[in-house]
Amino acid sequence: SFEALGAIVEEVDAIFPPPREAIFTLWAAGAALLLSAYPADKRALVDPGLVATAAEGERISAVDYLGADLVRTALGQQMAAFHRKYDLLLTPTMPIPALPVGQDLNDPASERHWIDWSPFSYPFNMTRQPAASIPCGLTRAGLPIGLQIVGPLYADDRVLRAARAFETTQPERRPPLTP
Repeated sequence: SFEALGAIVEEVDAIFPPPREAIFTLWAAGAALLLSAYPADKRALVDPGLVATAAEGERISAVDYLGADLVRTALGQQMAAFHRKYDLLLTPTMPIPALPVGQDLNDPASERHWIDWSPFSYPFNMTRQPAASIPCGLTRAGLPIGLQIVGPLYADDRVLRAARAFETTQPERRPPLTP
């Protein structure tokens, strides 16, 4: 644990409400831009969920996009204030255990659902903060559990040092291999 490494660990309240609409707006607009470079025959090879998201992104107005970008800026400012007091933020990587191979959680034609089952990771994609996900245990079913370590903007080295230090305190655990 981080306490065993000499760190002071404090539980904190959520820093901001989940920015679901803002991330989806930015994600969909980005998908639309990305897929606009693909010729029509190549789009048939792209994941259907991403194609559906890109189609929604094509309908996003400049006003909505800029509004989402303002939310991103505000989140970055809130996290900068948080990191003036705390060196790192620790969260679960995901709120659910890993799914069996080949099983999807939701309708592949809708990318919106991933926002609900990945609430700990996408905010830091928005704020461009460094983060690392490292194994910290196994479920009763033997599936991996992840710990996410988030640092201030440009503090990649701090995140990587913390991840490495934590890993040295953990026994190596591997999920059982089955044929």
